[in-house]
Amino acid sequence: MKTPRIINSVGHIDDDLITGATEKKKKAKFSLLLKLGSVAACFAVIVIAGTAFLPSLLKGKEPQGTDGRYKDIYIHTSESAIIWPWEYKTAFEKYTSLTMNDVEYNSKRNAVSESLVGDKIGTYTVTGYDETTDKKYTADAEVYHLLNVTADQFIAVKIEDDYCVFKNNEYNPPDTLGKLFEQAELSKVVELNRFSENDSTPDSKHYLLNDDEYIWEVLSECKEAPFVEDQNWYAGDRSYLSFTITSEVLGVYKVAMYVTEDGYLWTNAFSWQYLFDIGEDAAGKIITYAKENSAETDYESYQNAIVGTITEITDEHILVEDSVLCENPEDGITYRVLLNDLRISRYVEHGIIEVGNNVQITYEGEIYPSNAYYANTINSAVSASKVIISEGDVLIPE
Repeated sequence: MKTPRIINSVGHIDDDLITGATEKKKKAKFSLLLKLGSVAACFAVIVIAGTAFLPSLLKGKEPQGTDGRYKDIYIHTSESAIIWPWEYKTAFEKYTSLTMNDVEYNSKRNAVSESLVGDKIGTYTVTGYDETTDKKYTADAEVYHLLNVTADQFIAVKIEDDYCVFKNNEYNPPDTLGKLFEQAELSKVVELNRFSENDSTPDSKHYLLNDDEYIWEVLSECKEAPFVEDQNWYAGDRSYLSFTITSEVLGVYKVAMYVTEDGYLWTNAFSWQYLFDIGEDAAGKIITYAKENSAETDYESYQNAIVGTITEITDEHILVEDSVLCENPEDGITYRVLLNDLRISRYVEHGIIEVGNNVQITYEGEIYPSNAYYANTINSAVSASKVIISEGDVLIPE
């Protein structure tokens, strides 16, 4: 069996990923953990680096919550980027580029619902590369239109049984906001729901918007707003609202759109950073409307994660218990992580995680609540990494 290679890189638990599980809140402290060695049998010697943060697992998302259960401790992550052998890649990881009409498209690596796929364009060749063997692969794939976006920018490529979003990644920004709207009908492919005042950190104020129709109406009147080419533009010294954008059609997950009081609209929803001068009047209308038609809500982390100790591995699941994090070990929760997805099962098959390891498991969706038949079960785990847990300068052994 070929083994995966692990890229030299800095792995971390992002402070936007997890937030606020300790009663006593502190600012995150940074430390560097350097280790030379092999990760598993036959693995190359690598450098593993990690960054320490307070353990704060998605406040309110776990079956019994996390408030008051956890000690004031630190979590250091292990490897963050693994190059998998070809046969252990998902279809979307295998084939990542396609050329159509002399235009190169690259995979956004996300599936899109068939209901968002339009007419067939044709059959083209998709290309992939196996870094573990330096071998190039090609395959024929059907290409389709995506609804509400132009095919010169976005297409759907059918790989195996799923549709994947591919995007023309050539940097060719539209001259005006109206030209951008011609590439993608944003009001139909993006729902403006969550936003924060200024940066989207746990300490910011966060809101749920009642309805986004008026905002799109205002922006539709800004079709002549010019694109601004300014590599040094920075939102941090401005007052602004930060809207969260997730879109299957655009192939983006929790990216941002800023509207600043001094009249700018900025977004990174198109692979590149786009900046438009919509004017103070339009920006003011959007900001005022959003503040008056929303309700304050809790911070929402970028990604779902649990941390704990592996107590059992079977062919069907991993059991992860988080009592190692708890003030009172009896308050620990055991999570059942299903191995029903190649993205998680390959970590077990390659021995990258084992019984006794302290690990971080990231997942999509929700955890079955404690009163459900499949109590505390995660059925959509996507990755795993070893972690080192410490209280201050004292490491907690596995």
